[in-house]
Amino acid sequence: MNIFKKIFITDWLVILYLIFCMIWIAVGKNNIDTPDTLFFKLLSVLSLIIITLILQHYLNNPILKFIRHWYPIMLLGFFYTSTTLMDMVVFKEYLDPSFQYLDLQIFGYHPGVVWGTMFNSFFIQEFFHFAYFSYYPMIFGVPFYIYINKDKFEFNRVLFNILFVFVMCYILYIIFPVVGARIYAGAEEMTETYRHGLFTHIMVYIYRSVPHWGAAFPSSHVAVSLTISLLSFRYFKYLSWILLINTIFLSISTVFCHYHYFVDVLGGIIYGFIMYGVSEFIYILSSHKKDKYADI
Repeated sequence: MNIFKKIFITDWLVILYLIFCMIWIAVGKNNIDTPDTLFFKLLSVLSLIIITLILQHYLNNPILKFIRHWYPIMLLGFFYTSTTLMDMVVFKEYLDPSFQYLDLQIFGYHPGVVWGTMFNSFFIQEFFHFAYFSYYPMIFGVPFYIYINKDKFEFNRVLFNILFVFVMCYILYIIFPVVGARIYAGAEEMTETYRHGLFTHIMVYIYRSVPHWGAAFPSSHVAVSLTISLLSFRYFKYLSWILLINTIFLSISTVFCHYHYFVDVLGGIIYGFIMYGVSEFIYILSSHKKDKYADI
């Protein structure tokens, strides 16, 4: 059987995104720190993906089969970090002042600073940091449920929906460099100071561990969580509503916890709706067939 007939739409999405990033580096290398190193990393990841696809096709090993399905999600952290290394090609400085101005025009103050400092009790801080943290279990939990309880055709559909929104957010991060509310005086310190309880500590640990400022517009937390909530209505009766309610609090938490501007949230909502719709449109138009996933 021709191996190309067994390449999923999720594989093509990841491969095309890697090629896009390598072309971006080649074109804008004068504005990228250590472009050759980054290019080599991306090329290495692309090579490993191709090798994995070939090996899994011929060996049909259960471990390779698992990696075959889950490697796109495993790469999300690497892709996110990579965007912060090549985001100064179009604009040579962060665009945060413009986003701060928009927030100020809407509220008359900066919610990315005020909300989290005005309501600083243990319970409220833990609640919103939990809401923010819940993003990570959503990314893995819903696809894992589909992987275990549905066929691989449905799993790859869900995976494509989520990956497509992620990739489209990453492309905007590369073009429009926005740090987010952490850039405010004192806000970065608050996101990296251990205080309150478990979930505040978890988020501080995460942000202390990352070597970059981050990328903010549109909020991938909001766009991806909204996407997962919307697609979950295909598979869940009650959980989908719980996920949607959680997404509302999660969206508030992105500002409350000093990670995003309010306009990042608005952008995430609009972008999430549009990109989820586009991902479904592309999936329906693609030449996928259920028998492609039958033995994988």
